[in-house]
Amino acid sequence: MQTKTTTNSFILRDILAEIRLLRNEIKLVLPREDLKLYAHPRKIKQAYTKALRQHPPR
Repeated sequence: MQTKTTTNSFILRDILAEIRLLRNEIKLVLPREDLKLYAHPRKIKQAYTKALRQHPPR
C-alpha cells in the first residue's frame, strides 16, 4: 500500500512534466525576439549573462 506522500509526489511529478510540455509548445508558437530591435542590445545581453551567473538555471 502506498502512502499519501508517495502518491502526492507522483502526482506532483506528473503535473510538472505536463507544465514542461506546455511551456515547450508555447515556445513553438511564439516567435523569439531579436535583440537588434532594442535601443541597447549590448546592455541587455550583459545584464542577462550577469543574471545567469548570479542565478544559474537548475
